[in-house]
Amino acid sequence: MSEALDPVRDPTAAQDRGTPAERAPLAGGGGRGVAMTLQRYGLVVLFALVLIGFSALLPESFPTAANFRNITASQSVLAIVTLAAIIPLICGHFDLSIGAELAISSIATASLLSHGTPLWAASLAGIVLGAAIGLCNGLMVARLGVNALITTLGVASILTGLTIKSTDGQSIVTGIPESLTDFGSGAWFGLPHTLYVLAVVALGVWYLLEHTPVGRELHAVGANPIAARLVGIRVDRLVILAFVTTGALVGFAGVLQVARQGGGNPQIGVAFQLPVLSSAFLGATTIHPGRFTVPGTLLAVFFLATSVSGLALAGVDSWVEYVFNGAALIIAVVVSTVLGRRLSGT
Repeated sequence: MSEALDPVRDPTAAQDRGTPAERAPLAGGGGRGVAMTLQRYGLVVLFALVLIGFSALLPESFPTAANFRNITASQSVLAIVTLAAIIPLICGHFDLSIGAELAISSIATASLLSHGTPLWAASLAGIVLGAAIGLCNGLMVARLGVNALITTLGVASILTGLTIKSTDGQSIVTGIPESLTDFGSGAWFGLPHTLYVLAVVALGVWYLLEHTPVGRELHAVGANPIAARLVGIRVDRLVILAFVTTGALVGFAGVLQVARQGGGNPQIGVAFQLPVLSSAFLGATTIHPGRFTVPGTLLAVFFLATSVSGLALAGVDSWVEYVFNGAALIIAVVVSTVLGRRLSGT
């Protein structure tokens, strides 16, 4: 990972001193202070401009409660998957299998439900399956030393093949309990049920990363795994735990996706992979630049979703979404790298 996306480098002082980029305004004067402010809050300002712009252009369709509910409901699952994805990213490892994990977990859950399995057991099976896949990823990366990109890309291909084989490429929509689909499509106080679930997951991940020894160790490993080993951190075990946690969260998101769609779709993983990566890296350029954080990730998810929604309502062709997400991913990495170098004086 580039230095601009590196976590804090001193595990013993991470909470008190922040990243070098965050300290730059204090040390570098006005120019660096302005650059740092733009980096930290630029996405917030851009999000506000997007909201204002589309509201002015599409006053009858964009700034409505129905559109807000649609965006939050449709993006809640993706946001949970993205939060899962930043956990291994924090300790320096990509997980490119998350889309395939989501697909196979949702298919497994839907398949069990269609055969009469109780809802709790089918849901638990989807979560456990995701955790088991994460365990396999973690063992290959941490114990065998295989590059995470290669490992998870290969696992993604295997999972995709198994998913298509088990379903013949067809969605599973029979036998899904109404209680589950009602939850997926319902709302409390005008807000989708899935948004409340996202809030709980986000709080849990935020607490794990920011207020526990495990979170501090994850940042330390991502900054410098050799130094982390020297101070007594069990790096291999932590990397495995990161992948298992990611897998379990993705498995849970798969269950929630069944609730949202009313079934299991074997093709769903492809639609998630690029938006997840785009949101994760875009989120690392804002609020706390150089760090993957929960607030930054959520801001990025809903910024991209709101922008795509506005474009769709304006009549732009659907292919623009792929271009927009891809461009966001590239721009996020480039901006973070360039500003990171300027702030560090290199």
